[in-house]
Amino acid sequence: MDIFQAVILGIVQGLTEFLPISSSGHLVIFQKLFGFTQAPIAIDTLVHFGTLVSLIFFFWSDIKKVLKDKKLILLLIIGTIPVVIVGFLLQEKIEAIFNSLLLVGISFLITATILFFTRFVKNSQKNIKEIGAKDAIIVGLFQALSILPGVSRSGSTISGSLFCSIKKEDAFNFSFYLGMIAILGATILQIPEILNFNADEAIGGFVGFFFAAVVGFFALKGLKKVVINGKLYYFGIYCAIIGVICIISQYL
Repeated sequence: MDIFQAVILGIVQGLTEFLPISSSGHLVIFQKLFGFTQAPIAIDTLVHFGTLVSLIFFFWSDIKKVLKDKKLILLLIIGTIPVVIVGFLLQEKIEAIFNSLLLVGISFLITATILFFTRFVKNSQKNIKEIGAKDAIIVGLFQALSILPGVSRSGSTISGSLFCSIKKEDAFNFSFYLGMIAILGATILQIPEILNFNADEAIGGFVGFFFAAVVGFFALKGLKKVVINGKLYYFGIYCAIIGVICIISQYL
């Protein structure tokens, strides 16, 4: 992977990881569209780590409060369990899924459907301290869907939180607290491979990391305004269009 591809990977990851339009789905599209070689897993993980850094900066004032809240930490662990189980069950099929534009297109339509339904959510009054284990499991199941390229992690978990009647801002926060755990876990698993980077991989990984972190931070600021204003379903239109295009492209 050259520097140009690393820059594109970082920008796409930083923008789409947080906007509810699926980072993994867009990376598949960009690889198909521009003929990019698939990024080594460790470089891809470093780019994801860049988005984790942007999350840490964005939620810096909240992190200490979260670490002191034992109940919230337990709920975040509970919410993470579904994605771990589904990831383990699908680990041998992930590559095949990523190579199918048809499946990516269908997954985008799943995201669009989930986002559209947020339009009908009314009177979300539950704050983050009132979230229970049942809510955490439901949101965790929505996060497990995001293993499919084309299903947005942020879109599905924020929507799942709203469906549980959690207040918009707290739904936003809970979604990305879960995201921090998922990204951190993926990064830790790839540390052995990252340590074996050659010079070109190290440069490419750092470039992707930097662009993902910077772009991701501003994407977070924009998304928070969208969620609070109740306009999350707008992204459903975009995902529906991309989904249809992917499905049609599969047969051309």
